[in-house]
Amino acid sequence: MKKYRLEEVAEIYSGATPLTKEKKYYENGTISWITPKDLSGYNHKYICEGQRNITEEGFQSCATYKLPEGTVLFSSRAPIGYVALAGKELCTNQGFKSFVCKEELLYNHYLYYYLLFNRKKIEALGNGSTFKEISRKTIGKYEIELPNVDEQKRIVDELVSLDDKYEHNCEMMDNLQTLLETLYIHYFENENCVYEYKTLSSIVELVTGGTPSTKNENYWNNGAYDWYTPSDVTSCNRIFSFSAGKKISILGLANSGAKLIPKESVIMSSRATIGECIININEATTNQGMLALIPDKENICALQLFFWIKRHKALIESISNGSTFKEVYKKDMDKLKVVINKEKMREFMEETKLIIEYYESLMEENHLIEQLKEKIMQMLFA
Repeated sequence: MKKYRLEEVAEIYSGATPLTKEKKYYENGTISWITPKDLSGYNHKYICEGQRNITEEGFQSCATYKLPEGTVLFSSRAPIGYVALAGKELCTNQGFKSFVCKEELLYNHYLYYYLLFNRKKIEALGNGSTFKEISRKTIGKYEIELPNVDEQKRIVDELVSLDDKYEHNCEMMDNLQTLLETLYIHYFENENCVYEYKTLSSIVELVTGGTPSTKNENYWNNGAYDWYTPSDVTSCNRIFSFSAGKKISILGLANSGAKLIPKESVIMSSRATIGECIININEATTNQGMLALIPDKENICALQLFFWIKRHKALIESISNGSTFKEVYKKDMDKLKVVINKEKMREFMEETKLIIEYYESLMEENHLIEQLKEKIMQMLFA
């Protein structure tokens, strides 16, 4: 093992932002441009695209760099500590310090896992009053002990394999979700079928949420119930969810506007980003930025309701109100109409049963992969 400064084993690049007022720097852009926001809730090792691309003219107008595939991206502010590998040539804004590893000294996957495990330690090096930021100079002087490159590859080989399996499972789930949506269309958007139209309030119980006082630790310690917020749902990117980022206690539930939602309900964001949703696997609660839809299973199943929301997101957004931020209210959701055919619902549930079981098994496997990765990184880098 030999100790190096990061600047000795990698070229370190900062990014930049083309002038946002200049449309020509962004419209029809083909150059991937990544910001820390793109990695918020992002659960993949590689990233290829952000929310926005920039044009060649936009690229030339600022001090960002085209980074090669395999570059290690590390967010250096707002917040410090998001990590990803560039899945193709791309550039970033000024919120990153990116590492192009010197291949004879540092394996990029080794650095990726090292930074992932040690991000809290590196975050502590940040400075700033408005928000913490870690400078290129500081990160460059950061010392890391390294074995030779062949040993680095051997050390993280199992982690690389686990991530490959994780990504394969994600691809399978994406395909299964497409299949499930195709079946939804066949059963509930079929011009050869006869449907009833019922108001949402007649087939679904809509439940609002609330937030226990954050000043009372007893409402949060030893949490018993998952407490979903819009960020939990927008970052999930899956049909089902096993858990939320935070839990509240029985006392927290009793002393707030939060309500207990049965499993296999649909939880939907009703403000900020409107219309994102998941089906909760376990009993749960939500904050006030959510609406929970508890289906009357005689009329509609959770999966049908999930895809109805997904495919009517524009309609749901259109009934939102608010000046500071848009919000969809329970009283307005109640009035929306949904197609109902009980016989088709039963056929849909029967045909999707095994697909859902396989989908959930892939989710469970990925959850176990994440836990195993944490344990392996603890052994390697602690």
